[in-house]
Amino acid sequence: MTPCRPLTVAVLLGVLPIEFASAGETQIVFEERGLERLGIRAAGNRTRHLTFDHTARRDVSGTPDLMAVETITVVGGIIFVERARPAQPEYACPDVGIDLDRESGRRLGLDFASQRVAGNLYDWELEPLVGFVRSGSDALFTYMGVHGEYHKSFAGNLAGFNLFLLDTFRSVRTPEQAHRVVKTPVPGYTVGAGTDRIDKAATRKLKRWMGRNHLMFTDLDVDFVFRPERDDLVVDGDPYWISVDSKGPGSGRITGRFEDRTTTLAANPVVFGSGFRLAKYTAVFRYLKAECPERWRALRQSVAKQKRALDLYTIPLRQMPYAVR
Repeated sequence: MTPCRPLTVAVLLGVLPIEFASAGETQIVFEERGLERLGIRAAGNRTRHLTFDHTARRDVSGTPDLMAVETITVVGGIIFVERARPAQPEYACPDVGIDLDRESGRRLGLDFASQRVAGNLYDWELEPLVGFVRSGSDALFTYMGVHGEYHKSFAGNLAGFNLFLLDTFRSVRTPEQAHRVVKTPVPGYTVGAGTDRIDKAATRKLKRWMGRNHLMFTDLDVDFVFRPERDDLVVDGDPYWISVDSKGPGSGRITGRFEDRTTTLAANPVVFGSGFRLAKYTAVFRYLKAECPERWRALRQSVAKQKRALDLYTIPLRQMPYAVR
């Protein structure tokens, strides 16, 4: 008799929904009472309202309005709205797919004429991000009121857990090392460069700026430009923080920006490194979806076909972070 995988057992016991039960997935294990030490309360039985969907209003030119009432009253969190562009016309619409001969973090392959490069995106970020871009939504995560909510592509996986840590950075305890509550070895999260680096000065600087009421981590007006360089896909442009005045019955206004890339990444290279990658590749995938539909379709099909071989990391919905105490 073949022994059951831990993931299969979790499904049979009803701990993990069947949609998260592919054979290539590993269920994340947290340190005992790790979330509690960070001041985080897990969802438990409160999973009914754990997901949401929001797309920012656009004007006739396609410019998104993040200060519209319907956005500032729903999104206090992470929202990406921009589309990337190629640095040169000859870089337009590269062939794209999954290369399983490479390690996680290098499996997104792009062909530019005679040059093949790798995108710097881990499997556990890649798979949910494709689903997110396919949905047409803008908001990845929000924490308005009493608890956090995830876009459905990030509910029940490590990428979603990381979005919670990113957005609640000012509120959780020891945020510079919050990712360490994950005991499971994960490439690019608990294993690899930067996973044990702590910069308390950068953390203090970022948290001081974060002493404002309504914050968004966004890419509004960022000009993302991609190009092949040696063996890598380079995507110029970085997301940043804004503070928003959302009081009153009308539209909001941006009252401050924190665009210090170095400090943000130093505050927690793992948490914010993933956030930066998601922003950059959201913009790249949106470009493919809009300008290169056949290439986008090929990428989606490649990810779906190879999903069982990808390094994906799931979290039962009941164990997803829900609120900061």
